[in-house]
Amino acid sequence: MRKADLQKNHQWFEGVLDRYRDFSGRLLRARRNVRRQDKKEIVEATALKLCAYWESFVDQELLDCVNINSSKLAEWLDVKPTNLNIEMSRAILFREGYLDFKSVGALKAFAKRVLAQDVNPFRLIQPSTAIKIDELFVIRNYLVHRSFAAKRSLRKMYRRNYRMRYFREPGTFLVAHGGRRLDTYRRALVDASQRMAQII
Repeated sequence: MRKADLQKNHQWFEGVLDRYRDFSGRLLRARRNVRRQDKKEIVEATALKLCAYWESFVDQELLDCVNINSSKLAEWLDVKPTNLNIEMSRAILFREGYLDFKSVGALKAFAKRVLAQDVNPFRLIQPSTAIKIDELFVIRNYLVHRSFAAKRSLRKMYRRNYRMRYFREPGTFLVAHGGRRLDTYRRALVDASQRMAQII
């Protein structure tokens, strides 16, 4: 088993999250030289980066888990079980170019289809953690697309989860309360990684 590879994934990802905790903490505490509007812009960029690193982590985790045990993937593809090398695992998983999950629930459903139970770390992500990660991606979608549909989804999330009656730009939302919301999302990613690491 390539358990060391899974451990390496988690160490890398959690190291990135620690760096962003330190960076955003310094940014939000800065009283001079960084205007409030600049903080909002930088915090929005940070949210985008956190999402990008999560997606990269998920891709690598899926790839390594399939590489460790490809029996469930073989069953899903209706082929004879075989030990796949890393290149073949990548070719099968990413045949469409990249994986795009609309939610943590969609990610967990996909992982259940292609990963054997004993090497499926995604099943360990808690529902409360999944909600926060999904919220972060609603923010990301608005920042990336700024479409009517993305704005409507963000407004709905604000209303449902934060009882906010008025729309706020993500930077304003994330900087409020000393940046605690941004840190809540970062901590949700840490929690997902730490719970997933229990499979190692």
